Amino acid sequence: MILRTRPWLGLILSLLLIGCSPLPTHTQNAPDRESERPQKSALVVAKTQALAKAQVLAAGGIITHNLPLLNAVGALLSPQSIQKLSENRKIDNIIIDAALSDEEAPEYAITKHAADWLRSERGAPVQNDWLETLIARDEQGLTGQGVGLAIVDTGISKNATWGEPSPRIIARYNSVTDIEGGDVSDSTGHGTHVSSLIVGAGSNWAGIAPLASLVIVKAFDAQERAQFLDVIRAVQWVTVNKERFGIRVLNLSISASTELPYNLDPLNRALTAAWDAGLVVVVSAGNLGPHLSSVTAPGNNPWLITVGAASFDNSASEIRVAPFSGRGPTHSGHIKPNIVAPGTRLAAFLPPTVSRPSHEPTEFTKDGLWVTSGASQASAVVAGLVTLLLEARPELSNNDVKCLLANTARPLARESKTPISPMSQGRGLIDISAALRATDTDCEERFEGLSPGTVIEGAYTLDPHK
Repeated sequence: MILRTRPWLGLILSLLLIGCSPLPTHTQNAPDRESERPQKSALVVAKTQALAKAQVLAAGGIITHNLPLLNAVGALLSPQSIQKLSENRKIDNIIIDAALSDEEAPEYAITKHAADWLRSERGAPVQNDWLETLIARDEQGLTGQGVGLAIVDTGISKNATWGEPSPRIIARYNSVTDIEGGDVSDSTGHGTHVSSLIVGAGSNWAGIAPLASLVIVKAFDAQERAQFLDVIRAVQWVTVNKERFGIRVLNLSISASTELPYNLDPLNRALTAAWDAGLVVVVSAGNLGPHLSSVTAPGNNPWLITVGAASFDNSASEIRVAPFSGRGPTHSGHIKPNIVAPGTRLAAFLPPTVSRPSHEPTEFTKDGLWVTSGASQASAVVAGLVTLLLEARPELSNNDVKCLLANTARPLARESKTPISPMSQGRGLIDISAALRATDTDCEERFEGLSPGTVIEGAYTLDPHK
């Protein structure tokens, strides 16, 4: 049986559907019946944001999001408004949030093989000690101090007992309500777990970059779901305010459908713009492995640093790619993930006030830390390590960081010494100590100088006959 397992899948966005073609005509009585149907949330794109807004209002739509980053607006549209806009030559395209239910989105169910593996790992040692060795804290003496790290997620707990030193949360933004400094409380614990992996969980976990300057951006609801418009608005806010808050790194431990090509997907377009603005954007490969071409969006974006989940096998003293971790190639032919990082059985803070799904086998350490697995955690690990890299070498650009991580990653091999496919591990396991020493900032994944609108085609396609 294929399981629908939210605890390991991180966060889920609604499926995105493009609706540019004219809708079918209706009978005379159809408009009355259509007007009773609920309005749909949609992204409307034009040459400028102002033009998109004017055309939506003229068509009777209601503006919900101003998104100049994409020359677009978010809007509530009736069927009649959608038809008018689809016939309007001033509108480039309309992307409708289909708002699929869990039951209607089987593409997010992990495989039985991956689910069985996760169950078999229950009760095994946590892997924070392995992560600690990769941080090389004693060798480097880095804390992330002075580097801004934005985390777009479910928020952060008000009741987090962080201990000393406490994390420096320098800004909060709720993209659902569009309020800066407002409530970003976490009702599911996902964002808190990701954040405390990076900045620590009191005396029980020192964190990766305990003095990083956190910018907490809440974009998800109490069920770990979000409208894609809210996530795009979150990315836009971070991009606009990066200089104001010293933000160098943006982490999104989220997973969305790859229904649209990466260059048409609006969230991917927003993240490409964020990368073009100079941010180091770190995203997860998703949790739909081990099948090929299972990397989810925005992990399928060639501009971004996509992270898969690695696991340390204590019995064999071997590092493997976790079965659930998303694999390449992407539909556009790119090798993804770029790198892998610890992403299984990591322990961090879970507030006692949050609510996890009733079917989830929640597990804790004897010290009360929540033990969970996912590419979400692996993405956060890399974001934290990048913060250390930028503390030591603030002159590095995002392209420099991407290439340093690629050039210094350690390729993984099986116990038989045969290499693991790059479609599973990318360049290999992140090695932050090597990246701190390295000087070669050139690599195939460096797209500096290209327009963010450039469609980058990869060289690898999945053979449907194999």
